[in-house]
Amino acid sequence: MYINGELVDDELVRLEAAQMKQHLREREPDLDSLALELQARELARERIIEQTLLQQEARRDPTPIPVEAIEAEVRKYDAQHPQQAGCFLPRDRETLRASIEMDLRVERFIASITAKVPKPTSKQLAALYHHGKQSLVQPESIHAAHIVKNVDELTPEIEARSAIDRIEALLKQGVPFEQVADEQSDCPGRGGDLGFFPRGQMVEEFDAIVFNLPAGTISPIFRTPFGFHIAKVYERRAQRIPTLAEARASLEDALWAQEKEEAVRIYLQEVRAQAVVRKSK
Repeated sequence: MYINGELVDDELVRLEAAQMKQHLREREPDLDSLALELQARELARERIIEQTLLQQEARRDPTPIPVEAIEAEVRKYDAQHPQQAGCFLPRDRETLRASIEMDLRVERFIASITAKVPKPTSKQLAALYHHGKQSLVQPESIHAAHIVKNVDELTPEIEARSAIDRIEALLKQGVPFEQVADEQSDCPGRGGDLGFFPRGQMVEEFDAIVFNLPAGTISPIFRTPFGFHIAKVYERRAQRIPTLAEARASLEDALWAQEKEEAVRIYLQEVRAQAVVRKSK
């Protein structure tokens, strides 16, 4: 199709529609196949039109995107996709850079559209908190650290058990847990600190031990699928609803993001009403 005279490959719509169908199936499982196909196709078409219109508007700003910003994103991409890093041909690299540059242009343009969207007021945040605070419930959590000796293809169980026994002996002699974690654990750093976490974030065998330890205590040796552990619990937090002061920052971010999305939606409605969209031959 053509959008304001720019040819957009219909394959983009087909690819977008394939992703849309999966979301629609999850949201509306009773849709029949034909209705699902038609709805996904229409949603995908509108999504591609909006993306193209944003790109067209973003190109109007002649200010170039700094090369350093583009290269930083290229490095980030390589770090996230290490298996692809050595497979790019030169032309593929240029395609990647062009795609990243366009993404950065669109981000800059959206930032300009939303620059004047005010932050939520205290009254708005208080109303949001009081109407939805039940959804903010924080589950029971603990602050813990651990020492681990892995059991794997390089370290047999008997060897790992012997090592964790020696570590337990050091702890009983009074050597600080954090020091032993940094010096002896197979997962060193930060004294083995895992921060706060709720049930279900760690493997079941780990939760079964640490969630039954009083604060300030060290566990006996225990086994998980990863190997042998010794854990220390620093603090426990019961399930609770955070106060407005505690939730304020996250509520402000969420509400502000919604208001920015609304500003972009309204802008796109205006641009879409003036756009010329026609089928390609």
